[in-house]
Amino acid sequence: EAKANGIDPYEIVVANDAIAVIVNPNNPVDKLTMEQVSQIYQGIITNWKEVGGEDRPIVCLSRETNSGTHIYFLETVVRMGDSNSDALFSEETLLLPSSEGIIAEVRDNVNAIGYDGLGYITNEVKVVALNNGAGYIVPSAETVNNKSYPIARQLYMYTNGEPKGAIKNYIDWIRSSEAQQYVLALGFIPYHQGE
Repeated sequence: EAKANGIDPYEIVVANDAIAVIVNPNNPVDKLTMEQVSQIYQGIITNWKEVGGEDRPIVCLSRETNSGTHIYFLETVVRMGDSNSDALFSEETLLLPSSEGIIAEVRDNVNAIGYDGLGYITNEVKVVALNNGAGYIVPSAETVNNKSYPIARQLYMYTNGEPKGAIKNYIDWIRSSEAQQYVLALGFIPYHQGE
């Protein structure tokens, strides 16, 4: 569509991010498989006792459908990376407009499960370890960079064609070690050359 309008989108990696699956700190569940998370969000698993927790209903929280994080989670987790899958979030899933809203609801609701970019996670919620096929892994800069954490993604900026002049200088600065310290301070994971 952009090309039809005379725009040539040029994609540039500027940082990395992990999507953390979070629960209330009083929830005893501290690890899940990707399949369990998928089934929870599809409404197949509906009680915490089905995944080793207490006999309580699961309350699923998601970002709204216009969020890139929502779409990424749908494709990577709910559909387990299967491009032929038509699996959807359960109709019971509560859609919230912000990452901060998900943190607040998980903090206040012992039955809730949510997901958020690593940069938004606070100590008011508990991050669940996810099974990557070889063991249970929590998101961190190390587990994203070594590709062991299963829900990680690159973050991009786009320019109209290959950047030149002041725009190229700005992109080069964003990808510099100086600017990547801001990425780290914001809770995201710095970009590494060669990505």
